[in-house]
Amino acid sequence: MASQLGPSPIPSGRVRVAVVQAAPVLFDTTTTLQKLADLAADAARKGAELVVFPEAFVGGYPKGHDFGVTLGIRSPDGRDEFRRYFESAVEIPGPAIERIGDVAKNHGIHLVVGMIERAGGTLYCTAAVFGPDGGLLGKHRKLVPTALERVIWGSGDGSTLPVMTTPLGRIGSVICWENYMPLLRTAMYAKGVELYCAVTVDDRETWVPTVRHIALEGRCFVLSACQFLRRADLPPGCPTERLPASQDLLIRGGSCIIGPLGELLAGPVYGEECVLTATLDRADLARAKFDFDVVGHYARPDVFRLEVNEAATRPVVFTPDQETVVSSDKPAPLRLKLLDVDGGFAVCKLPPDSAVPTWATAGDVFSVTRTDEELSVVCRQEMVPSGTRAEVDWRCLRVAGTMPFTHVGVLASLTTPVAAAGVGVFAVSTFDTDYLFIKDAEFQTAVAALRRAGHSVEGVLP
Repeated sequence: MASQLGPSPIPSGRVRVAVVQAAPVLFDTTTTLQKLADLAADAARKGAELVVFPEAFVGGYPKGHDFGVTLGIRSPDGRDEFRRYFESAVEIPGPAIERIGDVAKNHGIHLVVGMIERAGGTLYCTAAVFGPDGGLLGKHRKLVPTALERVIWGSGDGSTLPVMTTPLGRIGSVICWENYMPLLRTAMYAKGVELYCAVTVDDRETWVPTVRHIALEGRCFVLSACQFLRRADLPPGCPTERLPASQDLLIRGGSCIIGPLGELLAGPVYGEECVLTATLDRADLARAKFDFDVVGHYARPDVFRLEVNEAATRPVVFTPDQETVVSSDKPAPLRLKLLDVDGGFAVCKLPPDSAVPTWATAGDVFSVTRTDEELSVVCRQEMVPSGTRAEVDWRCLRVAGTMPFTHVGVLASLTTPVAAAGVGVFAVSTFDTDYLFIKDAEFQTAVAALRRAGHSVEGVLP
């Protein structure tokens, strides 16, 4: 499994966090986004630096709705209800994401927001993380929707399991009953999660013991945000036949904040909308791991091992037809030699008016680019100081030899087969050659694609 540990934030210090317990406005995304803005503002006024919203807050969780599905039968009304739900979902990127990013930027806070994501013709239950500059830091798609959720949501894959290094700590999110998947939890612990955001709609008595166990097991802070939904919050015409007539609270809450020894720091609160806050002492993380580190000194890798596939699993991958590429009226495809530049690299974003830091140019391989929007640094990840906004775990391939400026199609010959394999890359060019950067989790997939295209990948650059 590729480690996602970036440079550690400060080992001690205090962080103010909040979890939101509230109902969205079902099938009205615009009004829901305004409610999100108001609740985030409330949390910011209380000093929160990180604010966590529940599962499916944007897009909604229409509890009790069966979308006209019974075994072997789908009704026309159910199809139209799904169409309505589909239209309430948001695209990433898209206008709703920009709106949420503006909320984060306006208050200078980190946000974790549960939402229904629309991608093509499929919906996903997603948790998106935003930085205080308004940028989308990452997203996680629920791996396994539960029960009837599988009718309306697709399943995520291992490519959206990020744990993001921020000045507050390493933030990761796990959605509802994914928290009962021990291997997923172990993967998050291995990535160094410190602020474990458990977004949910589960309001049962068993939920709070579950997240307390996770905090104790992972020796991390757990921020559990649950929706709150009354029958009156359902829009007119929303089916309620499956709900007891006397039941007013459809999702009663139970949000809480838990310390790394399993102690409740705030909540749980039931029966009302609220914004819970707590001040976390980051030194408690080290104190808790003194006697238990499930992926460190308390692990037995000689007995148990976990392998995580973080590659994107696309249903359709287009591979270029080499016989078509090589034709009498086209030049032969380039055959390049690439060298593996040993080690891991980071891509860092600094304010545009920053001076170039000394650490940025201290390594043997680095690139610095300044624009009106940012100062971007690519360097060895061990050089990056704590608290720097950075994407880590990039591998690097260098094109061997000298590439004259008249040599056409060098980058295209590399990026085309890699893109066809479903792998994203970025490149840095110098006077003599080109460097290709690929996520460690997808490195072997990219190398295989390059070799199929006729390139060679060999050696380790000292």
